Amino acid sequence: MVIGLTGGIGSGKSTVLEYLKNNYNAFIIQSDYVAQEIMAPGHKVFEQISNIFPEAVSDGKIDNNKLSAIVFSDKEALKKLNSITHPGTVEEIIRRVKNSKSNIIVVESALLIGSGLEAYCDEIWFVYCEKEKRIERLMENRGYSRNKAENIIENQPSDDDYNIHADEFIDNTYSIEKTKEQIDFLLSMQECSF
Repeated sequence: MVIGLTGGIGSGKSTVLEYLKNNYNAFIIQSDYVAQEIMAPGHKVFEQISNIFPEAVSDGKIDNNKLSAIVFSDKEALKKLNSITHPGTVEEIIRRVKNSKSNIIVVESALLIGSGLEAYCDEIWFVYCEKEKRIERLMENRGYSRNKAENIIENQPSDDDYNIHADEFIDNTYSIEKTKEQIDFLLSMQECSF
């Protein structure tokens, strides 16, 4: 079973992934990490980003903080970056899905829908969290200012955009225990035994 896990920043996708990995032995593929791996020197994605965003390159590598500062305040720059990183990331994720022998494979991505990855997923799960709670988490866990957290959230798809494409909905606004109960319930509905 391949689960596509999506939702906005700060919604708690990591909590869901950790539980699936630890309790269901799921094979986890996180698109952000894959995107970072393919931005290493020597990869074609690195060369393309270096040409378009030379100010983001430091000591022969892409400086993620510099790159983030550029793209999260400029929608056009973000579109350019996505047009480079998404195809390479999707290609690598598909390769990993095809090579995995796990009973449960989870592909986590905030931009899953429309990437082409959804075609490889048996179900799409949307992890939801109230906006104010997401802002609080980003400020507390990542040290973001309120303004930075709000800007990032505003530059991502809306909850409705995520939800309309999802097969299942997980509300992660409240306790971790409530989230775990929802995950257990969703997997108990599957015919496969994990």
